[in-house]
Amino acid sequence: MKAAWSYSGHDCRYSNDSLSDPFLELAATNAIHPPLPVRAVDAPRFSIVTSTFNAAASLSVTAQSLAQQTCRDFEWIVMDGASGDGTVDVVRGFNGLVTEFVSEPDSGIYDAWNKALPRVRGQWILFLGAGDTLYAADVLEKASIALGRLAPEITTAYGDVTVVDAVTGEDTRVRDHVFQGLAGPWGGGRPLLPCHQGVFQRARVFESFRFDQRCRISADNEVLLSELLAGRGEKLELMVARFQAGGISAQSKNRLRMVSESIYINWKLGIFWHRPLYQLSVLVANSMAHMFRR
Repeated sequence: MKAAWSYSGHDCRYSNDSLSDPFLELAATNAIHPPLPVRAVDAPRFSIVTSTFNAAASLSVTAQSLAQQTCRDFEWIVMDGASGDGTVDVVRGFNGLVTEFVSEPDSGIYDAWNKALPRVRGQWILFLGAGDTLYAADVLEKASIALGRLAPEITTAYGDVTVVDAVTGEDTRVRDHVFQGLAGPWGGGRPLLPCHQGVFQRARVFESFRFDQRCRISADNEVLLSELLAGRGEKLELMVARFQAGGISAQSKNRLRMVSESIYINWKLGIFWHRPLYQLSVLVANSMAHMFRR
């Protein structure tokens, strides 16, 4: 199945992929009525990119969040992997909130993101998964003001996010650390990074970059780490998004693959030799844990 359409308008005033074993390879919804048209005649301020696969109910949660935004100067691009759960019909119920929608087979989240990038018209890109939500109705409004104060050379600005318990729906913790470079804390085989749900990146960053699809969990770390290490990042004092605990990267069965991908990205970026013994020890420990689970 392949479906595609787009919408236009203007005004201004935050998915689950199945993964194979790393050793084998490196809802129906109520209609949403946005009070104002979404798409700008000129380039919109924000491009929100979401990939989905059989996540109609979760996508509806994200849609509700975007429909409530006081800043309407954004486009929402949804790339669906040919879902069989009625996602196409659900998106039709969003009544124009989705600017562009494509439903066709893909190989995972980063394939979907790569397909979305040529369609982006916004100045700043934010990647939200199905089920992720912006923290409050004024997130994009506040972000627009904060981003407008940044120096032109800053390409990557990140705020805080909260982790939501999937069962209770309550916030369980806040991810709010500041990136401290290679000398700062590491975890999972790499320097600690902001969560992508809280990261705004200038569209020009992606003029030549595409996500490495050999990585199924951590490909977004490459562009984020590259820009931050180059000194083109800045922390925003802003709570940006909520995302559910228990995603792909948090699942123990995917831990070894995530670590392997992180080390691979470190190698690509030339930082593997900064802490090689640490990275190898993390890899060995997770390899043993993976074998034990099997």
